[in-house]
Amino acid sequence: MNKRIAIGTVLILGSLLAAACNLPFAGEPTEPEAQVLSTAAPSEQDNKPDSDVISLPTEAAEADIDEARGTPITRLEPDTLILITYIQMITAERGWGIGGLGGNSDHVFRTNDGGQSWMDVTPAEPAPEETDPSKSAVGYFINPMTGWVAYYEESIDPSPVRFRVWGTTDGGETWSPSRAIELEFLGTPDFPPLLGFEDADNGWLIARYGPAGMFKYPIYLLRTADGGKRWEVAITPAEGDLQSCRKTGVDFGSLMVGWATVADCPIVAPEVAVTRDGGRSWEPIMLPAPENRPALFETELCEGHSPQLVSELIGVVAVSCRTGLKLNYIYTTEDGGASWESYLYPGGELALLNPRITYAFGRQIHQTVDGGRSWDFVKTVQWDGQFSFVSDQVGWAVARQGEALALVSTTNGGRTWNLLKPSISP
Repeated sequence: MNKRIAIGTVLILGSLLAAACNLPFAGEPTEPEAQVLSTAAPSEQDNKPDSDVISLPTEAAEADIDEARGTPITRLEPDTLILITYIQMITAERGWGIGGLGGNSDHVFRTNDGGQSWMDVTPAEPAPEETDPSKSAVGYFINPMTGWVAYYEESIDPSPVRFRVWGTTDGGETWSPSRAIELEFLGTPDFPPLLGFEDADNGWLIARYGPAGMFKYPIYLLRTADGGKRWEVAITPAEGDLQSCRKTGVDFGSLMVGWATVADCPIVAPEVAVTRDGGRSWEPIMLPAPENRPALFETELCEGHSPQLVSELIGVVAVSCRTGLKLNYIYTTEDGGASWESYLYPGGELALLNPRITYAFGRQIHQTVDGGRSWDFVKTVQWDGQFSFVSDQVGWAVARQGEALALVSTTNGGRTWNLLKPSISP
């Protein structure tokens, strides 16, 4: 299964640009780095058995079908220079971005030339009132024409919210809003909502609150089975699993099977939560200590992140230890987590291209071509990146250095990076 990777990283090392890159940065980003999110590439779900169907309510209150009210966010004029804050490329030429002016993330863009120029295809989301917090978008896109976007207010004090998920099947020329969704919270700048789709019909959205007491990180988990028109609440903060611990990553390998990794927990070993019913219930799986260090989890604080699923059975998870020698391991499974193999790796966020080729992204970039057994050094950079790769050679990064922001690309697997100057196409 091919997998298009969109990876965000939060790093604290270094302060200068790499000499080989020497990129002129611009802009004043206002949003902290987003949580890592990577979902499995879309696959055909034809002839699904009844047990793999997520049911949705057949009726909705009249208020749920009204139109979004308010003056829409204004699309930008041609030739306007923009800043891309999130990128998800589909091919070497075509892909999607979120960004705007001055580091804002309220516009949705689409490119047909590898990121040099962009069309502003922002949906008719009502712009915030002058006294309201600004809005930011999160999105997920499965091909050059099909994607979904949701907006949340950049407020550190979450409050009850009524919102819609926008969907398009024509590259953003037109957007259809979902039925209205009402939740007690949707996201904050430090904990933005997470959005993902397995195919054109089945997707998920996680609304996040942040810390709310000892080891509590409340969430809503919503599912859709009709392309985002209607959303069912599978988990609420008052019930269900996954309410404890900070979620460091979520990935679905199919309609029903998904993984979540957690941190900031009173647990004795790194944990992977597994769902086999589309997210309604989650079972914790404790990862075994590496064979060469059987007491590692007894003496050091180690946590999981970067869950990556190729299918229901095949996937990887990263484990990083925050104390002691601060070792990093990649865990691989081919039987859905019943057994694991672990290998040392250099650290960073994992981006699984296929069962053998994986990138580890950080200020040092590494690649494995043998499933994690050995790693090749690729490049040292002096910026923090949100990466999107469409092959083992072609990729992009939203590069952040302090308060500066730039869009860069590579055609040789990250060995060299070229500066792009994105603007709105005429």
